[in-house]
Amino acid sequence: MSRIKPLFLIAGGRPRSYQDTVSYVAQALSECGRPRPVVAYLGVANGDSLPFYWAMRSLLIEAGAGDVSMLRLAAKSADVTSARKALEEADAIYLSGGEVEDGMQWLEHHGLVGLLRDIRDRGKVFLGMSAGSIMMGTCWVRWDDPDDDATASLFDCLGFVPTIFDTHAEDEDWKELKAALKLRGPSARGYGIPTGGLAIVDSEGRITAPDKPLLCLANVDGQVVRVP
Repeated sequence: MSRIKPLFLIAGGRPRSYQDTVSYVAQALSECGRPRPVVAYLGVANGDSLPFYWAMRSLLIEAGAGDVSMLRLAAKSADVTSARKALEEADAIYLSGGEVEDGMQWLEHHGLVGLLRDIRDRGKVFLGMSAGSIMMGTCWVRWDDPDDDATASLFDCLGFVPTIFDTHAEDEDWKELKAALKLRGPSARGYGIPTGGLAIVDSEGRITAPDKPLLCLANVDGQVVRVP
């Protein structure tokens, strides 16, 4: 039997209500199987912003978390040894919103990508918000020049799921997701999680949306199209 727990990918943005987000987080924390689970907070995607942390800490506690500790890793001088210990001991790991590339660069700089993959395989609960949700997919896209699509390229994410995710990008018609799928090539598939929505990936890799339907796109013979 697989020990892998479901992933919880929250879109953030402008949710219909604060309580919707609390309920999503509570559902994720219930997978820990213990009251008041300990949460390790990774704020690397937003440079360990304290306002982000305090806001999300309050929400996590309201949703049922016990101790919520921010692991300060958005610096070259970070205490990686202590962070590794905290990640191993936590019941759940929360990946914050912010910038996907920044978040992945710090995790790679500190050599934590392999550890996160390993502890996920060992049954750790992961949940993310916005950029943190995207980071749990296979890859994401960057532009050397934002005005020149020829400078777009992909970079690796955590790869918990062999697909690409985007969040609350309706107003941009999912431009970044479409660009990523175009670069990924034929048969690539990705999901757009709408504003305030939630995607759950079970231990078998099945993706469901208990509230707002997901947008599913695929690269079919080089063209990115909507698919069922």
